[in-house]
Amino acid sequence: MNFDDKCQLLIIGNSSVGKTSILTRYSLKNFNENYLATVGLDFFSKDETIDNKIIRIKIWDTAGQERYKSFTKCFFQKAQGIMIVFDVTSKKSFNDLKFWIESLKTYKLEDISSFPIIIIGNKVDLPKREVTKEEANNYAREYHFHYYETSAKTGEGIDLAIRDLVKKVMNSEKKNGNNNIKLNQTKKKSGKCC
Repeated sequence: MNFDDKCQLLIIGNSSVGKTSILTRYSLKNFNENYLATVGLDFFSKDETIDNKIIRIKIWDTAGQERYKSFTKCFFQKAQGIMIVFDVTSKKSFNDLKFWIESLKTYKLEDISSFPIIIIGNKVDLPKREVTKEEANNYAREYHFHYYETSAKTGEGIDLAIRDLVKKVMNSEKKNGNNNIKLNQTKKKSGKCC
């Protein structure tokens, strides 16, 4: 299928917060409770109609383990929008958002407030929360990010979060012109990355 534009996103966060589950729910509309941890990198792709354009959305899925964190930096450079995910039932994964945001400042850009980034609190279907919605919202606001709550198990909030991020990328392109976040204008099939 032909597409009008393509948008490359990156999903980051600690291991086991549900990054792969979110992307599987988004692209394949299913959920598997027995995912193995992502080793290195993987990607998911889906075509969406947004603002009367067909956008090919490619999302790089990163391993959250410490030994892969340096490998992720090359993908920071190529990303047009970024999702930072934590698990609402794990205070540690929430506290580690600081590490991921500092990595963005190191590898991507100093002024992250002008770049399309969202924070996602996943696993809201589970009863034992350690991070409240208000606490996460306040944290996201400090950086001028939007906050979304999702459940990979039920699908809650996932389509909305990703579509909103793609719209932010498209709006940044219009607003900033050629500012290293320009959408790739092509009708060809996507090629290999890196």
